[in-house]
Amino acid sequence: MDIYAEILEALKRKGLTRITRVSYAVGLPVDRTKNYLKDLSSSGLVGIQTGEDSGYSITHRGLEFLDAYWKLKGFLDFIGGEAGEPGRG
Repeated sequence: MDIYAEILEALKRKGLTRITRVSYAVGLPVDRTKNYLKDLSSSGLVGIQTGEDSGYSITHRGLEFLDAYWKLKGFLDFIGGEAGEPGRG
């Protein structure tokens, strides 16, 4: 799940972006990045623009997902930290 969030973060930062830039941003080969982008697109989290200015961009739904993802991850990290402290259950 983290790789999906990393891709969405890269698209959030860069705006409309070609696949090679996305793959460099997340440190994956282009073919694997393309598969992840296909998954994100079919979920409505990423939009694909074709034509002269072609590329990928994060959708409004993708931004909402990313926000919820980071909140949940922060909460789980917090809970995990508490559970590991002495005297806590």
